[in-house]
Amino acid sequence: MEMLFLLEKLYRDPLALSRFSQFRCFQMSKGEIIQDLNENHEFQVCFVLKGSLCLFKDQIESMPLIAIQNEFFFISSLHKCKIKAMNDVQIVVHACNIVAPYLHNRIIEYLKDVTVKDIKPIEVLPVHPLMRSFLDLLVDYMKNGTEIPDLHRAKEYELFSLFKICYSKHQIASIFHDALSNDLQFFVAVMTHYKSCRTAKELATLCGYNEPVFTQLFKRCFHGTTPYQWLQKQTSCDIEFQLKESTLPIKQIMLDYHFKTFSHFTTYCKRNIGATPNEIRKKGEVLKCQTPLE
Repeated sequence: MEMLFLLEKLYRDPLALSRFSQFRCFQMSKGEIIQDLNENHEFQVCFVLKGSLCLFKDQIESMPLIAIQNEFFFISSLHKCKIKAMNDVQIVVHACNIVAPYLHNRIIEYLKDVTVKDIKPIEVLPVHPLMRSFLDLLVDYMKNGTEIPDLHRAKEYELFSLFKICYSKHQIASIFHDALSNDLQFFVAVMTHYKSCRTAKELATLCGYNEPVFTQLFKRCFHGTTPYQWLQKQTSCDIEFQLKESTLPIKQIMLDYHFKTFSHFTTYCKRNIGATPNEIRKKGEVLKCQTPLE
């Protein structure tokens, strides 16, 4: 199996630090299997450009779905997914750890006059000719070894604009039905509010739940992780990214994440990231100097 990427490293949205995404292309030979296409619990839109494949959601061998050339399907973060190539297959995948902002926020707004609960979910839709042209060009960029974050961002925006051009509201609600569920609404609420919270209790309150109910829902939507564990890890990753990649003063980053003193912020960084804020900032500057210009 061969894999291509528009950006080999996950794209991290500077406007939504919790969001990661990536365009991938898989070239599979007949009989090849990907045991868990969604092992990282992502939301994935999968376009079959060549051949045909069997899709097993949640690893249920007895209930396969067949997707053929010029069809696409959607896998939410709540499901596992195994695929098997029935012949030589080429698929393009857009994978994202959170649907917002492009899909979720815009699609929810776009579908505000549609009652999603009354829409019957569908498994596959045909790839519209305009969408196919977009995908073919995307694969050409991947084969060329293009590594430009601005291009990724532009292509991501174009992809979700094409959904509105090529498909009806009913079709969009049907194919993305899993992403419009109550679990997803909970997921997006967490991702919207977590940056302003220091404790799981504060996060539960902002999301509109009492703490026991919130913890139960959280474990279901975040694969068994407790709110406290997840909040610590997510906050640490965001702070590390800000220190390494942004030009914001360290004091501003400290205040943005509600640390009252620099000593407390330093202790937190050493315990959770392994270095002081100044050391992390310097490491980021060194890495930037070592990165060749495009």
